[in-house]
Amino acid sequence: MIESKMNRRGFFSTLAKITGVAVVAPAALSAVFSSTAEAQKKRGGAPAAGGAAAGGMPMVDPNDSVAKAVKYVEDFKKAPEAKGNDCMGCGFYAKKEVRNGKEVGTCTIFAGKLVYGQGWCASWNKKA
Repeated sequence: MIESKMNRRGFFSTLAKITGVAVVAPAALSAVFSSTAEAQKKRGGAPAAGGAAAGGMPMVDPNDSVAKAVKYVEDFKKAPEAKGNDCMGCGFYAKKEVRNGKEVGTCTIFAGKLVYGQGWCASWNKKA
């Protein structure tokens, strides 16, 4: 069995390292989060903190790879397979606001982006 005894020098060396991490980590994290907030301000978006206003969220681009994979369309009437269903009737959709006279909301399929309420995709799931 190997005995591990920490001598006085080892103890203070370890203590200094732990203290250094405790002092540097919050400053580093603060710098990361403030630079993220600054970048979002420059783009004109809302901060990423919880409860962010939907006004700063971008709309889903129908040409996005995820949108194409689920066959997202901004107008359900243009997708015969929608069978009259739209995002407003989907369990993944939550209304947020009105943009350019059209209802928009969040969708769990497209994290951080908004979809049109009159949109549709192949992941449509009837609202409970």
